[in-house]
Amino acid sequence: MEDPLSVATTARDDAIENIFLAAYTIEMVLKIIGLGFLFSKGAYLKDPWNLLDFVIVMSAYLTITQDIVTLYNNDGVKPIVTAETPTDGLSLNSLRAFRVLRPLRAITSVKGLQVLVVSIMNSIPLLQDTILVLLTFFIVFAIAGTQLLTGILKKRCVEINTG
Repeated sequence: MEDPLSVATTARDDAIENIFLAAYTIEMVLKIIGLGFLFSKGAYLKDPWNLLDFVIVMSAYLTITQDIVTLYNNDGVKPIVTAETPTDGLSLNSLRAFRVLRPLRAITSVKGLQVLVVSIMNSIPLLQDTILVLLTFFIVFAIAGTQLLTGILKKRCVEINTG
């Protein structure tokens, strides 16, 4: 049985997400009306930041559409999905990863932030050797941690209801 608090929290999060999605959609539609979609001189999709916004908003609508189709196919009952549940067909839940990119939407409205992000992106090739050394350290410590902690958390008694 599901915890009522987690169900309420999930419903609240979904409602907030839908409010933000509506606001982003209104912004996108107004920009498309003002700038044109693709074929005018300063079209909406010709700016890479607007293209990122478009991908984020459309991926949210694809996942919502998939959820609606799933509910329709299951007679309005939301299925409980576990790791062992077989999935038939195409799953668009991986598109939810684009939600992480939503804070990047702030970059489109603040020009100083755009300059900063572009300069950081331009400095990445110059930091190539430093990033390689850092990655090597991460890998070495990850392997050491895995070897040192192997099996420590196995065979622990846990009450499922209380954790």
